[in-house]
Amino acid sequence: MSTRRPGPVRLPEKVMEVRGMQMSASWTASLARRLGLDANPLRRGTDRAEAWIRIALVLAFLVGAPLAGWGAGHWAGSVAAAAVDAQLAGDHLVTATLLRGVPSGPDQQITLGLGLAKARWAGPGGSVRTGYVQAPPGSRAGSTVQVWLDRSGALTVPPSLLHRQVRGWVLMMAVLAPVVLALLLLAVTGLLGHVLDRRRLAGWTQAWSAVEPQWTRRLH
Repeated sequence: MSTRRPGPVRLPEKVMEVRGMQMSASWTASLARRLGLDANPLRRGTDRAEAWIRIALVLAFLVGAPLAGWGAGHWAGSVAAAAVDAQLAGDHLVTATLLRGVPSGPDQQITLGLGLAKARWAGPGGSVRTGYVQAPPGSRAGSTVQVWLDRSGALTVPPSLLHRQVRGWVLMMAVLAPVVLALLLLAVTGLLGHVLDRRRLAGWTQAWSAVEPQWTRRLH
C-alpha cells in the first residue's frame, strides 16, 4: 500500500504580505541605523546633520562624477583640437634622402618596425637640413623617405601620431576629473566633520557644566 507524501504547506497570502512588510521594515530600520538616521535618543542633532551631509556628498559624487568626466573630456578635446589645428597648419611633408643605410640585423634598435638613420632634406628658403629619421630596416643610403616638418623646417611628429597623443590626453582628463571631484568632496567631508566635532565638544562641555554641580553636591 503506497503512502502519499504531504505537499508543501502554502501560507495564506495575508501572512506572506505581513512577513514581507516586516522584512521591509526591518531592512529600512537597519539601513537608517547604519546611516545614523534612526530614532535613537542618544543621537544628537550634529550626528544627524553629519549623516545627511555624508549622504548629500555621496549623491553629489554619483551625479557629478559622470558630468565632471564628460565636461573635462569635452573641454580637453576642444582645446587640443585647436592646438592640433594650429600646429598642423604649418606642418608639411617633404622627401628626405638617407645618408646612411638602416641595417636589418636583430641587434639594431627598431621602433614600431622602423630604424633610425641619418638623412638630408630641404628646409625653408632652400636650406639643407640633416638629422635622424625613421626608415624601414634594410633601407640603403641614397633611398628616400617621407618626413614631416614644422614651419621652421625641423622634424615633427606625423599627424596620425599627434591625434593619438591627443586622444590619450583627452581620456586622461576625463578619468582624472572624477578623481579630483572625489578628493574635493573628501576634503569637504573632513572639514565639515571637524566643525561638527567642535560643536559636539562645545555641547558636551555645556551639558557637563549643567550636571557637574549636582554631582558635586551628591559627593559632599
